[in-house]
Amino acid sequence: MEAVLFSSGRPMKASELCEATGLGPDTVRRALKKLEEEYDQRGSAIQVVKIGLKYSMQLRPEAARYSNTFAEKELPDKVLRLAAIIAYNQPILQSELAKLMGSDVYDEVRTLRHAGLVTGKKQGQTLLLSTTQKFSEYFGIGSNRKEDIKRWLESQSKK
Repeated sequence: MEAVLFSSGRPMKASELCEATGLGPDTVRRALKKLEEEYDQRGSAIQVVKIGLKYSMQLRPEAARYSNTFAEKELPDKVLRLAAIIAYNQPILQSELAKLMGSDVYDEVRTLRHAGLVTGKKQGQTLLLSTTQKFSEYFGIGSNRKEDIKRWLESQSKK
């Protein structure tokens, strides 16, 4: 179970873990719970978390700051800032973002949509932007509810 979660590099559904390991659903759930407890008991920098219906291995928030020194960024800072603005104000019109932040927004939104972190629904001549489930999984938020994402962003800004 540990090897599958670690090497997947993405959150996985219990059914995917069953398929990958050949274990039944009850065995998978027990193994996940045991793995989570083992990491907690030894105070590991890694934790097993459930995000929606998926499970993932990730760094604990208090340890994540150390990885920033070594881990290569997947997205530029300006794109991450825009993702935070969209998440905090969602749903928000792309045209409103462009008025506030300039025309670079269009390329940055395209990057976020390509990464699967933001979705856009056509609304007139523009897009109504919101975050996706992948956004919550990517940042380890634990929920895709707008209120929970907003609370998580506020807690991160206080660190």
